[in-house]
Amino acid sequence: MTTRAAIEPELILDILTTEFEVPADTAVDTDFESLDLDSLVLVELAVMLTKQYDVEVAGDELVAAGTAAKVAELLSAKVMGG
Repeated sequence: MTTRAAIEPELILDILTTEFEVPADTAVDTDFESLDLDSLVLVELAVMLTKQYDVEVAGDELVAAGTAAKVAELLSAKVMGG
């Protein structure tokens, strides 16, 4: 039986810094609103995460999560079937 590991918030931050020009020194608990990430960016991120982790993630879920740490928790729960 294979178990999938929890997704680290730093992985989400890495995508944000490389793909969406978020400052490299951003903390995992920095809210998306203070980073000026609009809903279009979060929809694009949702598409990337859906492809990367093979789970359905919607932009509005990322808006509700609000931080990389909370997005990692959301994805971990989905990946682990919760």
